[in-house]
Amino acid sequence: MTGAELVTLTVVRWFHLLGAAVLVGMMIYHALILGFRVNKVSGPVSPLLKKMSRYFGPVYWAAIVLLVTTGGFTILDRLTSLEGRAVPFKNMYEFFWGVKIVLVLVIIGNSLFMTGQLKKIAAAVRAMGPEGSPQALAAAPGAKVFRMRATVASLRVFNLVLGILVLMMAALLQNTFTLIVLRMEHY
Repeated sequence: MTGAELVTLTVVRWFHLLGAAVLVGMMIYHALILGFRVNKVSGPVSPLLKKMSRYFGPVYWAAIVLLVTTGGFTILDRLTSLEGRAVPFKNMYEFFWGVKIVLVLVIIGNSLFMTGQLKKIAAAVRAMGPEGSPQALAAAPGAKVFRMRATVASLRVFNLVLGILVLMMAALLQNTFTLIVLRMEHY
């Protein structure tokens, strides 16, 4: 491996770690702090919570794009660095690798679903009008909005658990990969 390749790989891995730290940190904050606060409200939320939620989405999706991009690069590098010796699902390393990728896809799918639900919640709250107004009392979708917010809060916690599992698997895979490479050097 040349010096330039090593620097590139190191930079990509640091960006991957940065993306993971941002994403899991945001998952923790949103699921355990902001999510439960918003979940308790059946009508419009405070302007501060709205503003915080508005900035959450773009940073969250940027972190996912960063992780998918750098993860794809790392996968390609690892497959080529083993020079064809890593056949998928021949050992536990590839099995855990596949499980990690499936969990990442589930997190992305849940995130897309939650984004759609949040848009529906925002539309329902806008249709309600100001709290206590005649159209809010006539529409009365408060229970539906509350259930949708509860669903989103549950999915946020589920994504957080999956994100922590992915981090644990990444640590396991990194250590396992190092052992595989060290063993192959002795043959």
